Amino acid sequence: MPKPSVCVIGAGISGLAAIKECKNVGLDPVCYELNSDLGGIWTSDRNGKTSNTPWAWDNLITNTSKYIITFSDFHATQDTPPFLTRNDVYEYFRSYAEHFQLTDCIQYDTRVLKVRKTPDHSSTGQWEVFTCPTSQFHGRDKRCGLAVSKEDLNRCHKEVFDVVLVCSGCFKIPVYPEIPGLDSFPGIVRHSFDYKSGFVYEDKKVLVVGNSFSAGDVANDVSMYSKKVVDLTVGRGTWIAPRVHHGGLPTDRNPSRYQLYYETEENTNNKIIADCQSRLDHFASGINPDEPPTRSAFMLGDEIYLKILTDRVRIKDELLRFNGSTAEFKSGAKTCDIDAVIFCTGYKGDMSFVEDVNVSIDRGRMDLYNFMLPIEEKHHTLAFLGFLAGDGAPSQAIELQARYAARLITGKIAPPSKEAMKRNIETMKSFSYARKGKFSYQIPLLKLCDFIASEIGVYPRFWRVFWRDPILAFRLWSGPIFSAQYRLLGPDSDWKKARAACYRAHEVMTSNPTERGKVTVRRDDVTAARRRQLFFLICGVSAMVAVGYVGFSRSWF
Repeated sequence: MPKPSVCVIGAGISGLAAIKECKNVGLDPVCYELNSDLGGIWTSDRNGKTSNTPWAWDNLITNTSKYIITFSDFHATQDTPPFLTRNDVYEYFRSYAEHFQLTDCIQYDTRVLKVRKTPDHSSTGQWEVFTCPTSQFHGRDKRCGLAVSKEDLNRCHKEVFDVVLVCSGCFKIPVYPEIPGLDSFPGIVRHSFDYKSGFVYEDKKVLVVGNSFSAGDVANDVSMYSKKVVDLTVGRGTWIAPRVHHGGLPTDRNPSRYQLYYETEENTNNKIIADCQSRLDHFASGINPDEPPTRSAFMLGDEIYLKILTDRVRIKDELLRFNGSTAEFKSGAKTCDIDAVIFCTGYKGDMSFVEDVNVSIDRGRMDLYNFMLPIEEKHHTLAFLGFLAGDGAPSQAIELQARYAARLITGKIAPPSKEAMKRNIETMKSFSYARKGKFSYQIPLLKLCDFIASEIGVYPRFWRVFWRDPILAFRLWSGPIFSAQYRLLGPDSDWKKARAACYRAHEVMTSNPTERGKVTVRRDDVTAARRRQLFFLICGVSAMVAVGYVGFSRSWF
């Protein structure tokens, strides 16, 4: 029986994981990448080219630490810093692609214009994929999707595939809020989609709009260059948590399976609020929203605290309207003479190039099994990888999606029933509802990882690990959730390497790497204090013994 032909759309994180896992089960995937390099949003250099993919700006630092963001079988090196820069992430994925020989499968500068069912799809499950050089549609509006005519398709190359894995990601169409007067604003209007560096705003007065991760990072980055105060309007408020926790540990070291499944929402919120309050009084400054962290906007950052306290970044209330170059806020305050507005207000996914597939991604209500498989499709030959966002590192979930898809294609996993898919979708929606108080495109990614891992057979079950390594078993339950844990058991597992990676990750995360050896602090002050305490203790005990002896002698004689 011939091997199924597989098309992978996109060579970002999801696409690379899909290629690798397909090759791992003996398939020969073909990957079409819009840009001239791999890495998706982490691509190192666009050479001034426009794209329908946003990019990570030069000074970006990841919110997640290295052992959380990296894949399960290609670990970060010992000398890699705990948090990665944009270039570090790109180099990691470049090394990943070279190590597993993925680049030969990628056709760069190729746009997928349309994916549609073949005339005999009902019996074969096959798809027609129309591609063309990226330059052929250079200049088309990337913000609203790409309208494709019949003439456009006639100029394209068409190929038929048995399976299509869509890995183009959910960061496609920038979302702009409807602000009265924005159309008449005379200055620069940008979205974080296009943000590359704060250098161009050196002499400008900038307003940043948003209350989540990118808003805080962009405001902080602009403030390093701008000679004027950067205003950050956080709408209904936000919680700002540090990347670095107590003792210099990454904050993402804290979530554990015990907390994930057994800790109450109240305790979780109390811990997060305490972390946020440890750096900045949210209540006194008015930054906090009216909902706890698990149900409201959230951002991570360490430098932003100091920028706020030094008035380099000034927090503003909800933006109501523009009046020329003046912004008016809900509190009644105004900011005049604004030169530039940067919107950090999120994205919408774009599945418009996939024809006749009913998948709604509005506000995260996606009818996708494990956020992958369309529920209404007869054949499981179309999957969406990486179309997710949540409260953890997406790379772990993406890799597990790729592993699941590869095994499903080759028949190593039985396809789910319609009833099982419906139950899974409702469960994921209930998680989303609990997380944000509404259907929102934010899900508990660690729960999703465990769900998919259980179906593949790679979930690190406590008792199965306990009989081989009790210490590791308890760490899996009460410690950080590393990607390497999903290589301990089941298909494609490597107990020895995965176990070593888990121990190394735990040890590295509990220490801060430097090029200086550990030095013991000589505390003469503590020694002197202990001697004084011991002296007074001896004197006190001696006095008590003497008084007791005298009293005893008098009573006896």
